[in-house]
Amino acid sequence: MATSVAPAGPPRRTYRWAAVLVALGEFVDGYDLIVMGAALLFLQPEFHLTPAVTGLLGAAAFLGAALGLLIFGPVTDRLGRRTIFVVNLIIFVGFAVLSALITNVVELFLVRFFIGLAVGMDIPPSTAFLAEIAPPEQRGRFLGILPNVLWVLGFITADLVGLAFYGSGSTAWRWMFGLAAVPALVVLLGRQALPESPRWLVQRGDLEGAREAAMRLGIPMPPVTDVRQPTRYRDLFSRAYRRRTVVMAAVFGLNCLAGPITTLATPYILRMGGLLSVQSSILFSLAVYVVDLLGVFTGFMLIDRWPRRRLAYASVGGSGALAVVMGLIGFHAGPLLIVLYLLLAYTLWSGSATLVWVWGSELFPTRLRATGQGFTNAMCRLMIALNIYLVPVGIAALGVQNTIIAFALPLFAMVALIATHPMFETRGRMLEDISG
Repeated sequence: MATSVAPAGPPRRTYRWAAVLVALGEFVDGYDLIVMGAALLFLQPEFHLTPAVTGLLGAAAFLGAALGLLIFGPVTDRLGRRTIFVVNLIIFVGFAVLSALITNVVELFLVRFFIGLAVGMDIPPSTAFLAEIAPPEQRGRFLGILPNVLWVLGFITADLVGLAFYGSGSTAWRWMFGLAAVPALVVLLGRQALPESPRWLVQRGDLEGAREAAMRLGIPMPPVTDVRQPTRYRDLFSRAYRRRTVVMAAVFGLNCLAGPITTLATPYILRMGGLLSVQSSILFSLAVYVVDLLGVFTGFMLIDRWPRRRLAYASVGGSGALAVVMGLIGFHAGPLLIVLYLLLAYTLWSGSATLVWVWGSELFPTRLRATGQGFTNAMCRLMIALNIYLVPVGIAALGVQNTIIAFALPLFAMVALIATHPMFETRGRMLEDISG
């Protein structure tokens, strides 16, 4: 039978500050993700990049992230959340500095791949930690909204840096890459003071350590269940978890195949569509990210109040419909297209972009939480890499309008999967009840 022991003394609620510090890893990820999209505008003329090479360079970090997610999800479940989310940023800082010093395309691809590996290392421990310390009635905000707010702030910072260096010549992209090391180093130093996840300590049988960590965080002692259950990758595909693993990976992947049209692909789409100049494309992408942030704040109001699936229908279905309308209208529509683009960004980020992060950790037990998030989020990163490759190739082959319509189709498939699987209704439930 599960037991729960409240920490002695009044709760200090330090879990809120711990959550912010852990989620700041997504600021680093967001900056790195978007800075490449803006940097490609500078890299293309300097290195005479073809559409295929442009796509491969943009995809490099996401291929690395996918590998990092697949490897370090189970490592996180075996060694602990804190160990991995401290170590990974050391790797990120080193390769961020190296990325500013490269001299050719091959070097850039390799450095971007290893930066992605470090990003992929951070996601399983960070999301598992957030899920395990958040109150059930606010878990959507802690696990979905908080990381995405910081993620989008990373987007905005990357664009502001790009604008600051616009016109500075061939060194602009070097500064844009190298500056990523600064926030990563700050977060790395701050994380040194964090305790381990109490739920992970319970699962490992360290009840005394779990009580101490819970007291430091100001949260109740978690239920004592599944003590010393092993972490095995193959358990994701056991009879108990196979269906949710495959379906969650598909939902995550479909979301990330379509989502980049309102984030990292924005400057390229607008520039190649002939709608805006290079500088204007970066400025408009900055406006899109501000609207993304407004969408996330709307999600903050809804994610723990609305049923999760209802929010997904409104966000994902609405985004797909808007993308189809944009493609049919075409880029000659001018101001109307810009309004639709902003509305698409707002709709997508009000639910879809946050819900997948929540479900990726909620649907798996403590012994498999980081492993499950790692596998399903790896499918996301692979689909982002595919998107980055397909956007320039698709625009060259099909044109901008047809490319945008094509990226609406995964959103409709995502709605169908969510509608046919009640497991996605997780609002307000204890993690042990959901994963059971």
